[in-house]
Amino acid sequence: MALLITLLLIIHIAGGFTALISGFIAAITQKGGPAHRKTGKIYFWGMTIVFITAISLGILKENWFLFMVGFFSYYMVVRGYRILYLKKLGAGQKAAPLDWAIAITAIHFGAALVISSLVHGLGGFNPVPFVFGALAISFAIKDVRLFLNGPSSKQHWLYVHIAGMGGGYIATWTAFLVTNIHFLPPVLVWLAPTVIGSTCIGITIRKYRKQAAAPRATRTVAA
Repeated sequence: MALLITLLLIIHIAGGFTALISGFIAAITQKGGPAHRKTGKIYFWGMTIVFITAISLGILKENWFLFMVGFFSYYMVVRGYRILYLKKLGAGQKAAPLDWAIAITAIHFGAALVISSLVHGLGGFNPVPFVFGALAISFAIKDVRLFLNGPSSKQHWLYVHIAGMGGGYIATWTAFLVTNIHFLPPVLVWLAPTVIGSTCIGITIRKYRKQAAAPRATRTVAA
């Protein structure tokens, strides 16, 4: 058992390191370009390795928080990846059963994290599962609404892609920092990357929203 756990841990670290490097390159390269697509796929499969090993380690070590957080981080990546195949939602395309299954499962796992934190109280470390669970539920509900009502923008897929892939990248950095930083309060180390990363994601999405709206504004002024 100890050998299996060690092997899984090595693979987990290798997958995480691969995701950190490839995710960074994908983030700074031109969106839609060859380098972005290639490193994005490497990032996705690196995160897949992280997910499989995280839930395996969670089960073997009976660490259910690791199990659920492993699912949460991978859910963010999967929603960011799957949305690339749903660009025509609202124009005749419907979400596949797989997309519904992913969103519904995320709601259940998010609820489990929230309930777990409430049962144990919100003191100490417990705000971490509460925040992660609430985020999972929030994003999954947004996905369900998107599937039911369609998008409000043709560029909806781009915003979801950035938020999903970026969210997964935040989780990767969080794991790295938690493993290596021990002189700060655990809650701070766990949640600071989420606060900082979410702010960066929000700024990026707003930038692309402004770019998408600029041609329409120009045409209005010209008219």
